[in-house]
Amino acid sequence: MKKNKLLVFIIVSLLLTVLLLSRVQAATDFFSEIRLIIQVYQIIQSEYIEKVQPSKLIEGAIRGMVETLNDPHSRWLSSDEWEEWSVEKEGEFGGLGMTVGIREGAITIIEPIEDTPASRAALRAGDKIITINGVSTEGMSLDEAVSKLRGKVDTQVTIAIKREGVPEPMEYTLTRALIKVPNVKKMILKDDIGYIKIMGFTNENTSKDLRDALISLREQGMKSLILDVRDNPGGLLSQAVGVADEFLSWGTIVSIKGRGPLESNIYSANLPGEGIGFPLVVLINEGSASASEIVAGAIKDHQRGILMGTSTFGKGTVQNAIPLENGGAIWLTTAKYYTPSGKSIESEGIKPNIEVRPFIPTPEQQETMEILRNSLTLKEFLDLYPQWEQENINFLLEKLQEKENIKVDEEILMRILREKDKNRENDIFNDYQLVQALNLLKSLPILQQNILTRTTP
Repeated sequence: MKKNKLLVFIIVSLLLTVLLLSRVQAATDFFSEIRLIIQVYQIIQSEYIEKVQPSKLIEGAIRGMVETLNDPHSRWLSSDEWEEWSVEKEGEFGGLGMTVGIREGAITIIEPIEDTPASRAALRAGDKIITINGVSTEGMSLDEAVSKLRGKVDTQVTIAIKREGVPEPMEYTLTRALIKVPNVKKMILKDDIGYIKIMGFTNENTSKDLRDALISLREQGMKSLILDVRDNPGGLLSQAVGVADEFLSWGTIVSIKGRGPLESNIYSANLPGEGIGFPLVVLINEGSASASEIVAGAIKDHQRGILMGTSTFGKGTVQNAIPLENGGAIWLTTAKYYTPSGKSIESEGIKPNIEVRPFIPTPEQQETMEILRNSLTLKEFLDLYPQWEQENINFLLEKLQEKENIKVDEEILMRILREKDKNRENDIFNDYQLVQALNLLKSLPILQQNILTRTTP
């Protein structure tokens, strides 16, 4: 009781200080409202059937105030959540090693990270997580799901997933490991076309790692680039500005406008970065949000590259993490951001220059694909021809129909061959949007040559 009385005394003392420093009427109204909170606090502490920790009640009051804002991006972070977020900025945490998002209302695996518990268990992109440690994920927020999936290294978590084409849920018990999240993934594709996928903007080294990736690809002979920010939920404003700056040599990257001048700013490009001087295609989709949209918007408005894919998520607000004395923090919306052309993308998103929707199989195609995955004829073919892409696959099409009565078109067959062969790097060519970006960049030299031929006297 002494502790409770002391807490009430401190709160009242603080309120009295506010009263003395404020106008009398306004302060009286404020005190009346706060007195209600103190009254409820005292009633719960004295009358409720069970003893409640004072800190739990105070945190509940804070959470309630933030939720009253009706802002999906503002939230209260407990001390554990704040510590986890701070750790994530460093790029390491205990977990399973997969990117997750919400698709069709369900917690869905976007991509397993190579050489992690998730990839070693053969979890796939598109798997829907339906339970975590026996608790249904229906209605669960993404933050809550991530919090349950992560934990101390060497501890276990059990998940059940629903996989398309598999009738029954599949259960996995995985041991959490130290996950080092790569900020970027890079490679050279066909025809000296570079590819960089930015995994997220939460790590403070994202822009540096992008710069290093650009330098590396240039040294390998890159002549054009595909920058992939699909399913990238965003992160730190500073990293979005740094990434965009690599592709621009002048002008505004993004402007933010808050309630006052202290919350408003204009961020501009500095000297030309490593992303200048070659054709660029940026892949976006409805999972591209926040920092991803800042980068895409700046590149589009400055006509530095071509945006391809589908419209982005439309999160045009800036959040600041404000630490509190109890070890927690408030993640609070403090401003809106605007693209260089002055457009706010909140709730609208950024539209691509060229709309390309991902490949989604019809029910008939999905059924055929599942049959192919279990085909002995296809397995025998891959055993004989591991480098199958150098072979003519027409005879395989004939054998599948002849031996197993499987009629399939060449595109679907090649998708399953890429999926089932041992060459993991070629899986990327099952990505229809990426292939279209490749085709566009491959056609540019031909178009440029035609223009030169026609205009040269």
